[in-house]
Amino acid sequence: MYDQSIVPRATDGYHHPASEDDVIALVRHAVAHRLQIRVRGASHSTAWSIFTDPVDGFPANHTLACDPPPGPNLDLVMDRMIDLVWIDEVKGIVEVGAGIHLGPDPYNPIGPSTPENSLLYQIYEKGWAVNDLGGITHQTVSGFSATGSAGGSLIYDFDNIVAFRVVDGRGDAAWIEQGDPIFDAMRVSVGLLGIVVRVRLQLVPMFDIYGQELTVQIDDPACPIDLTGPGDATRPSMAHFLTETPYSRVLWWPQRGAERLVIWQAIRQDSGKPSTIIPVPYQEFTPDLGGWVEQLLGYVFYTLLGNHGFAATVPKLRRGYARFAHCVARMWAGRLGRPVAVFLANAIAGLIGVLLAIPTLVFLLAPGLLARLFPTALNIFQPISKPGRPTLFQDHYWRSLCMDNTADDILMGTEFTEIWVPIGRTEQCMKLLDAMFRQRGTQAIGWFSTEVYSSTPSKAWLSPAYSDGGDEWRNGVARFDVFWFRGNAGEPQAAEGFFRQYWDLFRDAGVPFRFHWGKFVPSYDFPIWAEHYLQTLPRLNDFLALRAERDPQGVFFTGYWRERLTGRA
Repeated sequence: MYDQSIVPRATDGYHHPASEDDVIALVRHAVAHRLQIRVRGASHSTAWSIFTDPVDGFPANHTLACDPPPGPNLDLVMDRMIDLVWIDEVKGIVEVGAGIHLGPDPYNPIGPSTPENSLLYQIYEKGWAVNDLGGITHQTVSGFSATGSAGGSLIYDFDNIVAFRVVDGRGDAAWIEQGDPIFDAMRVSVGLLGIVVRVRLQLVPMFDIYGQELTVQIDDPACPIDLTGPGDATRPSMAHFLTETPYSRVLWWPQRGAERLVIWQAIRQDSGKPSTIIPVPYQEFTPDLGGWVEQLLGYVFYTLLGNHGFAATVPKLRRGYARFAHCVARMWAGRLGRPVAVFLANAIAGLIGVLLAIPTLVFLLAPGLLARLFPTALNIFQPISKPGRPTLFQDHYWRSLCMDNTADDILMGTEFTEIWVPIGRTEQCMKLLDAMFRQRGTQAIGWFSTEVYSSTPSKAWLSPAYSDGGDEWRNGVARFDVFWFRGNAGEPQAAEGFFRQYWDLFRDAGVPFRFHWGKFVPSYDFPIWAEHYLQTLPRLNDFLALRAERDPQGVFFTGYWRERLTGRA
């Protein structure tokens, strides 16, 4: 079936194009043989939103999926297209291959992803930057844009992309530039308008950030945010805090006995090149043995909370200890040599396992006991800041603006649904959530925090922050991330899953909301949700019409996207 002219499938199951011509040949092969074709970036979106259709449920629909589905369909990775070319170094204009990562990706199963071959480090060395980043920088540039990802700011946005070089569903390549009538459709395309092969960016001068993180009890008079109220002369409302703070995010722990906020905020200052700042990086977890032990303990804690019975829990615990040993060995390999590092890391993992064996057995036999200890555990992992002593940091933006980079995505692995609402609805949504948490307790809250942050309005047709400038979205959005520990039993996006209560809460209250496309969206009542997307995204029909024009045979339009956007399988 395969044409001799196309890049063959490698042993890892992917096609690895090295040029635009390779991508064109692969698309035309898919058209000729009526196959699907999709591209994997960093796999920080749910698997079925990325890959061609799963086969017998494989890969499972979670993030960080490594292997593509089996079968004849074509799944691509762009690891051979990660070059960076300066178009104008004086004006800060650069073109990059679509497979380049924003920062190093420690989970990349394809090949080395390092600071030196990442976008952010290379432009930093020349004195340039992008305006905003998400919580991590592992994603590819094209993947970050395609899903409508964003950082936490109502002042700055990842708005530096000015052109895409795209191969459409007929195998034709063209630039789609800022000012083109379909540029705003391409900015958030979820891979349905073609395969991006190059991206052009207009950069901004390098800047540093200065900030602090404060953990405070919600009912403390010193709490700097009026959590569910309108604010007053001394404390801003949540909406006002998000609006006025250049970069921010809030983690809300509403569990009884643990009620607290973790408030992260930062400002920026242009630094040019070279920067004279003395870096004090923000680190969610320290990159040393103590930090890795803390993450392992968190993994064990959440695995025991989210699973029941030996058969379900013990294999997951083993995987956690193995991941811990792998990470510690990787950290020490350069200093000690790999054999010694592996031996020591496994020995430490085994020692911790022995020390935790009896507590683990007790919690497996009496699962309710661990739940009662949750407030105590949170005081260890997320202690209240001492009065007047927040954690201060100052650093280059590319290293500390992405505040979650030091958390391991496997040991501290979270799946989540991300709900975007007009910023003017923030107080209403905070009250709705607070009431649900108080009434339903753990059933509604779970054992994680809820993240609250913001984003600027967007002209991108499928952006969850889309605004035509005259609607209630024009002032930007508040975003609510509902977390789910990846090792928990169950499917949180299903009809009976954990996330539904949040979606129903907002929908029943008449709150307009949209979803981050790369995270979990409902996997039930597809016609009803397709109508929801149509009602909340005014340009959805325009996007679908453009999709049909650019991809007449539907080589990019997998069952996952067809079902969700049209309501039909």
